[in-house]
Amino acid sequence: MQKITDIHQGDLLTFRAVDNKYKVLLCTSTCKVRSPQYFTFAALTYDSSDKPTITNILDYEFLGIGNTKNDYFKYSDIELNKMWTIHPETKPYYLGSYGLTIWRKDFMKFRENFEVIGNLKIVDNLDKNGNSSMNASGWTFLNQFFSGNYNLVLSNRGQKPFKLKSILVDEV
Repeated sequence: MQKITDIHQGDLLTFRAVDNKYKVLLCTSTCKVRSPQYFTFAALTYDSSDKPTITNILDYEFLGIGNTKNDYFKYSDIELNKMWTIHPETKPYYLGSYGLTIWRKDFMKFRENFEVIGNLKIVDNLDKNGNSSMNASGWTFLNQFFSGNYNLVLSNRGQKPFKLKSILVDEV
């Protein structure tokens, strides 16, 4: 496995949690222009003993919310129409993800537990249109969080599963 030296928006990182199942995080944004640097991830619903691939991950969901439409973190009309076509129940709101923030200095301490399985071109501002986030900068925390019933925890925080395809940007 190649050592991770950098993370970019759209990177899919997989890891095995203590339950010995693979989990997947989607990087929704990065902050690299100032210190401290950090990465924000969305939790995906992947939970399998089989290692994920970029192809099969497209059939899963990310955890987030249909949130108020605002003028700060806009999506294009094309992006909104795609979201609303796949998830008409969210119209007229924006889809946003629940953020799992990992500080770069902390991530570098446990990066050997992760593997990048690919990169997806996703909409900008996905985490900014969400309604909450948490610090997930510890390997012990991530392992326990994803081995427990994280879907229930995030559901109790108002998060729902949304198809990953709804936030992909089609290449022209």
